[in-house]
Amino acid sequence: MNRKDDRSVHAFGALCLLVLTVALMYGLTLLVAALYAALHDLSMPAATGHVQRDLAWLTLIQLSAMGVSLLVGLRFFDPDTPLPEALSIAPVPPLALGLCLLAGVSLQFPLAELANSLHHYVFGPDPIEVQLALQNMMEAHSLGQGLLVVTCLAAIVPLTEELLFRGLFLFGLERRYGSGFALVLSSAFFGIMHVDAVAAVYATVAGLVLGSLALATRSVWPGIAVHAALNAVPILLPERLLPIHGFNIPSALATHITPWLVWPPLAFGLGLLAMARRIEYATRT
Repeated sequence: MNRKDDRSVHAFGALCLLVLTVALMYGLTLLVAALYAALHDLSMPAATGHVQRDLAWLTLIQLSAMGVSLLVGLRFFDPDTPLPEALSIAPVPPLALGLCLLAGVSLQFPLAELANSLHHYVFGPDPIEVQLALQNMMEAHSLGQGLLVVTCLAAIVPLTEELLFRGLFLFGLERRYGSGFALVLSSAFFGIMHVDAVAAVYATVAGLVLGSLALATRSVWPGIAVHAALNAVPILLPERLLPIHGFNIPSALATHITPWLVWPPLAFGLGLLAMARRIEYATRT
């Protein structure tokens, strides 16, 4: 395949789309905050804080920003290719997707411990009020809240992020530069989008895993499944259901997950991904 064909993505073009995405998210947040401030007679900082703690608004803002970036990217880099092919939305065997879901559940704990180590040794813990705000955003106290949280974090967010960073960036960059450069750059961009230092490192590592899976299976669906499961675990295991130090218990000090929830799940999750890759490969040969 010609790496510099008409469907490839230039690194500078991908960077421009990343800047566009971040700018749109920031701008839409300010716009919604301004409207909220006007309607509720609040100061702009108070209204902005409210929007940044509202999961529904944050998800809608991300969906809008990434949706625009996807449309712009497809218009400039791949205008004539059918959408499923342009974004590598290729079908994958259900068994492989099921293994990817289980892998995502397993890998949540090692990735959470990575964040704990960064907080402990490099950046220091997040303020307790920030941890409590995040916990409150993800907790559901009614069926309606539960459906909202699951829809936002385990459906919309994984879908939009995987389509942009793996479907458009990874495969588009691969056609021009090869898989190694494309994997590293798309993962770095995925991390940068998360802005916060710890979240950026966490997302970059996760991006390397998700990108490697996408390249191996030639589809974004396995990555969407892993990403959805990763996001679902904190929702399904709140503190009130199963308290786990280093995972769902806010603390003013950096804490760690027991090694029994880190190393065995890591090995198990990677093994499941290897099995999913073999199953998908077998269907293509």
